[in-house]
Amino acid sequence: MSKLSVNNPSQRYDTLKKSPLVIAMALAGCLGLASIQGCSNDTQSADMESTKVELAASLITASTVKNRAIEDTVSSMGQITSISTPKISAEVAGRIIAIYKDIGKTVAKGEIIAKIDPQLARLGQTATQANVKRLEAILTNQESILKRNQQLLEKGFISNSRFDDVEAQLIATKEQIVQAKANHQSAVEQLSKTDVRSSVDGQIIKRLISIGDYASRGKPLFEISTSQKLQVVLLFPEAMSSKFKQGQTVRLSTPTNPNEIAAGQITEILSAIDASNRSIRIVVEVENPGHWKPGASVRGEVVLNVKEQALVVPAQAVVLRPAGQVVYIIEDNFVKQRIVVTGQTIDGHVEILEGVNSGERIANDGAGFLADNARIRIQGVN
Repeated sequence: MSKLSVNNPSQRYDTLKKSPLVIAMALAGCLGLASIQGCSNDTQSADMESTKVELAASLITASTVKNRAIEDTVSSMGQITSISTPKISAEVAGRIIAIYKDIGKTVAKGEIIAKIDPQLARLGQTATQANVKRLEAILTNQESILKRNQQLLEKGFISNSRFDDVEAQLIATKEQIVQAKANHQSAVEQLSKTDVRSSVDGQIIKRLISIGDYASRGKPLFEISTSQKLQVVLLFPEAMSSKFKQGQTVRLSTPTNPNEIAAGQITEILSAIDASNRSIRIVVEVENPGHWKPGASVRGEVVLNVKEQALVVPAQAVVLRPAGQVVYIIEDNFVKQRIVVTGQTIDGHVEILEGVNSGERIANDGAGFLADNARIRIQGVN
């Protein structure tokens, strides 16, 4: 048998004509290869379309509109004052010979803060003491006289009227001694009052005398601010006057120590409007939490009311758009833009007054990159 020469076209043609099976197999191979190539192209096209959709979807986290109690508050700056600033006055007349405490110094109740010349008071004490001793000597003598007259009366040497006179003189002397002792006690007290003492615990805010000044009785010498209970005056615009009422809670803090909070209540709302700045004054009384001093500035936060079921969302979920403030409501794999009315911002959450319902799911992280009807992919829930 002669071999088929691949280089001879006429021989190849003759061979194929004589072998229909070979022709069929060749045609099937060609069709199968075309089919495989077509299926491969369809799969690649579907994968590309899916990838394009995923790339077009924005990656976000989701949150839920929640209910929580929040406080409706307003804040302002004010000044600390003392509820009472008693004046320490001279209780005896005399010249000031020493001052032991000056402005800004803290004093305790009963502490000596100044000295008045005690010479006149000491003389008064000496004189009253001498008078008591003199009367006591007279009384001793009169008691002896009365005893002798009692014996004479029994023997009939004197009359009853004479005896009664001697007895009356003794009674009068006893009464004089009582009065003299009272005067002496008063003189002792007057001498002790030459030591000027503080009547309260507090801080000296005014000194009204100097060494060498003559202090008449009742003349104010010092003014002391008590710090156990303080008064705070807060200023607010007059348009807000209707929002305040007595008894409302106020939280106070100082710029020097903002983490130290003192709670008080509104005790008075002054009716007069300050003509210089058109403001009203709110008076708050509070216990001193530590080292607050009268005259210092203070920040006051007034709790106007408490909303028990307020709607809140994370702050980053609220986005500013040309239409206003909006949130994006999640519906399947898309979001719908919804305009909202916001209230207070508290602890990273925003109060929503209008526009959402409790329990609705909204876009959180990534909300700033969304638009209405945008496709989304949710990565997590906050």
